[in-house]
Amino acid sequence: MTNIPKIPVELYNYNLPEDRIAHFPVSPRDHSKLLLFQNNKISDHYFYNLPEFIPSNTTFVANNTKVIPARLWFSNDKGQKIQIFILKPIAIDWTICEVLVGNRKKFKPDDLLILEGGGVFLKVYWNNRDLNLIKFETNAPTILDAIEVLGQVPLPPYILRDVESSDKNNYQAIFAEKEGAVAAPTASLHFTDELKLNLEKASIKFDEVTLHVSAGTFKPVTAEFANEHEMHAERFEVSVDFLNRLLDGNSGVVAIGTTSMRVLESLYYLGEKAHLGILDDCFVASTDAYDTTFGKLSTREALVCLRDFAMKNGGYVKGETQIFIVPGFEFRIVQWIITNFHQPKSTLLMLISAFVGDAWKDIYVHAMANDYRFLSYGDGSLLCGSKNISF
Repeated sequence: MTNIPKIPVELYNYNLPEDRIAHFPVSPRDHSKLLLFQNNKISDHYFYNLPEFIPSNTTFVANNTKVIPARLWFSNDKGQKIQIFILKPIAIDWTICEVLVGNRKKFKPDDLLILEGGGVFLKVYWNNRDLNLIKFETNAPTILDAIEVLGQVPLPPYILRDVESSDKNNYQAIFAEKEGAVAAPTASLHFTDELKLNLEKASIKFDEVTLHVSAGTFKPVTAEFANEHEMHAERFEVSVDFLNRLLDGNSGVVAIGTTSMRVLESLYYLGEKAHLGILDDCFVASTDAYDTTFGKLSTREALVCLRDFAMKNGGYVKGETQIFIVPGFEFRIVQWIITNFHQPKSTLLMLISAFVGDAWKDIYVHAMANDYRFLSYGDGSLLCGSKNISF
């Protein structure tokens, strides 16, 4: 039986005034505010205080995806602006991509558009207009090299200002390594090399997974009930070495952001599918966590099955996760989460509610009353889950 809980989306509505949305980050990054929620108590700190709160030997798991400058502004032969927003590559070399096209009617089926600058050109034409697939050509060594020169940082739609040169650095985390995201894993933006070093001195370990954040992270929930919402899928990758470290060193896992949380909690269902022999496409559906087919294995058993699968498949598990975390979800891996303050009626706010229960309301009331800055460039929180997890 599969049954995503029928939860009214309106329960996750709250008033977010425009002036509480952060349009620029704090500098230095680790001087942003940090709300700590632990033992049902809320306290106020700064991110550089983080080493004071985490037990030694805990593992922080960061998302090492790298934001690409995914917004490209072309002009047709009549000088009309056409925006190409890259969603994801279809070809491994990025020559064919799925995109959103602004002013789409002006990009005709047989058009060839050219964008030039810095000695680099990028040509684009339709590969399959019905499927929103385009084909790129360039004189740069790779398509990604050309995008890096010609593209614009894809700031979230609620940041109502022009992109500035500083955004190229500000909207990229220190963990960024693997190109593919069109939005930053924003909880990671609070980290500096100094803060990471101080955490390591406090016997905190760091590890990494990959989830390429898609534009779907900003998709508004228009359904009346959570179970009616079509959850977006995002590409992920984990290594067998990561799974081994997770199995060998579990003394508490901190997800740096909801994107790391989505990967980590997907691992259990991937492991169960490996156990059942149905992991061929490495996909976690939005309904899997509420499907009574699953839930039979312990977390350790599922992770061992997934580790064995990875060892037989080149040392990695690569696929897509559509995991939908709402109240009623059973957390199996993550004990803590570092996260920013999310939009009203969003799937991310539902995730936080699933993690801390109704306390999310007190957390957000406190943040609003104490001048916390909201959304991607805003302040953040360290939340302890309601379940004591070990495996």
